[in-house]
Amino acid sequence: MKLRALGRRLAAHLPLALLAAVLPAQDAAYAGSTSRWAVDGYEQFDEGEAEEAFISSAGEVRPGWKTSSSEIEGGGTAWAVARSGDTLYVGTDDKATIWEVKGSGKPKKLASIDGAVAVVALAVNGKTLYAGTMPGGQVWKIEGGGKPGKLVELKDVETVWSLAMAKNGSLYAGTGPDGKLFRIDPKSGTAKVAFATQDKRILSMVATEDGAVWFGTSDDALLFRHDPAKGTTRAMADFAGNEVTALAEYKGAVVAAANELKEPTTSGIKTTAAVKEAEGKNGKGVKGKTPEKKPGADKATASGAEPERKGERKGKGSLFRVRGDGQTDELHALTQTYFTSVTVNQQGQIFAGAGDKGRVYLVDTDDSVSTAFDVTQRLVTHVLAEANGGLTFVTGDSTSVYRTTGRASKGTYTSKVFDAQAPAKFGTLGWRSQGNVTIETRSGNTEEPGPGWSDWQKPREAHAAGGGGQRGKVTSPNGRYMQFRARLGGDDAHLRAASIYYLAQNRPTRLEEVTVTEATASKLSTLEQSPSSSRTPVVKLKWKVENDDGDETVYKLAVRREGDVRWRPIHTGPKPLTATNYDWNTETYPDGYYRLRVTASDRRANSEAAALETSRISAVFAVDNQKPQVANIAVKYPAASARASDAISPIGEVAWSVDDGAWQLATAQDGLFDDTTELVRIQLPDNLEPGVHTLAIRAADEGGNIGSTAITFKN
Repeated sequence: MKLRALGRRLAAHLPLALLAAVLPAQDAAYAGSTSRWAVDGYEQFDEGEAEEAFISSAGEVRPGWKTSSSEIEGGGTAWAVARSGDTLYVGTDDKATIWEVKGSGKPKKLASIDGAVAVVALAVNGKTLYAGTMPGGQVWKIEGGGKPGKLVELKDVETVWSLAMAKNGSLYAGTGPDGKLFRIDPKSGTAKVAFATQDKRILSMVATEDGAVWFGTSDDALLFRHDPAKGTTRAMADFAGNEVTALAEYKGAVVAAANELKEPTTSGIKTTAAVKEAEGKNGKGVKGKTPEKKPGADKATASGAEPERKGERKGKGSLFRVRGDGQTDELHALTQTYFTSVTVNQQGQIFAGAGDKGRVYLVDTDDSVSTAFDVTQRLVTHVLAEANGGLTFVTGDSTSVYRTTGRASKGTYTSKVFDAQAPAKFGTLGWRSQGNVTIETRSGNTEEPGPGWSDWQKPREAHAAGGGGQRGKVTSPNGRYMQFRARLGGDDAHLRAASIYYLAQNRPTRLEEVTVTEATASKLSTLEQSPSSSRTPVVKLKWKVENDDGDETVYKLAVRREGDVRWRPIHTGPKPLTATNYDWNTETYPDGYYRLRVTASDRRANSEAAALETSRISAVFAVDNQKPQVANIAVKYPAASARASDAISPIGEVAWSVDDGAWQLATAQDGLFDDTTELVRIQLPDNLEPGVHTLAIRAADEGGNIGSTAITFKN
């Protein structure tokens, strides 16, 4: 962001020491308007790069997390994740294989489910793992890391989409294609329908501390709360879009990821009819708002800019907090992709994985939103909060498991490269921060930082300023380009704003082209019964400029007639002329050929010593306000002749009329009207009654002036 202010106005608000630093009187090349680069909000911070740090929607740079990762080689795509203590289980579509990851160790294959294509749901209770499959509607049980055994095959079920272990010890399964909730005895495998949603699938489920089971559906994006103790189920929300993809408990409520996807979630082929049916449901329910100036408010990726990912889906999504009484609050929204997963840590921070761009978003306890993680893989399938405050997340394309290993101790933020548009000198660097934050700058004369740029340097004379800020003098050498870097030294280090004052060398406003549009005549104007009087002496003047530094520019105009020595100023009015055009009334100027001189000055934006002027002169143009003369009329009935002449412009046409009759064109003696003097021939009607008659003749020059005369004759 670039703020400009006149030096005089700025002086009223800055300390004398600062003015001495940025406006030295002896350096005229730099005198004039002081400018400032300011970074004080999410949009400005987002133009830079954060490393082991993140940018919040509140406009702060905060320390991020260190991560370690391990890849599940040949493990297919992750469909389900569950955790028991320090052990993570990942269900995949690679021969329905379940992988086990203990602590920071490498993933190892735990088991494969015979006859299934994928493990799409997992739940864990102590040392017992439960797995839901696609297809077949089966729930399998793995105890103590042993071999899997089938717990139950649910009747009329194609896929077990979600599993959750309730506090009463029952296992709940969300299924499709009929959207039924089953309660399963984890010991005997006895299953009973607890609720039928009348939707197609129960995609997401979470068991909460109060004993309830919440679940979300597809294709109607409904959210339900089931009370196992009472055996009752209540609809809690109806979202716009077509599925509730993920749920997490949040302080007696839940956080729901509701998405509007172009293609529905199915276990079979996505038919055209299914797609249209899902899209038709997107207009109802609670709608998410389009985020402004927040993470996730991305522009659409240009077609072909990134290779298409296998199984890639298009859509948009929103995060909602839904309380036990049904109150719904939107927390965040994505405009170009959707949410895949959500989790809440013990501090109340909400983390959500996205279906594109490899991002995990953080909704903090103050409701600010940040991009907490941005990895090379593009699909984050699952996020899980750790008991120690850390986070685990799993990616789908090139399935990998990421775990945080602590807060970053050396997070950095590097601003974008600022461009002064000309060599500049730098003044005060100001910043607002919390904790241990170190600011440095560097400068150069090439657009990309590299060889020839200065080293990073701390400001000198750094001191506390009002409003909790700090200030210091930039020590980087003069140059066109500038960049700052902030180092965050601790968990509580936050950078909230930064600004740099600079003074660019003054550059003149360049006049690229000057054009003059002369008055012209309309065709066959002499044939009109009453010739138009709309011919104006106003000449339109225009000029094109290049104003690289944006200084306010004033223009002065002057003309000189060919043969004269002195330039004659054109008085443009009491106010300075700042427009790049002017209508010049030439009535008080003698006819002749002229040149226009346009002078551009930036004195209103600079001191007298630093102000610059440039001029440009036009090509020759005519000023012609005098009417043509018609003389030497001779009548030798039925023929007549005359001479039409003008001092400046060629004669364009001549017309005649007898006894106020219709006007007719005369003929040039040489056949062409192409000179300032023309002899014309007129063939009068040969059937005029004998007597006295009046012959009127009009001549028009190319400047639009019309002169006329008349005589009487006898035939």
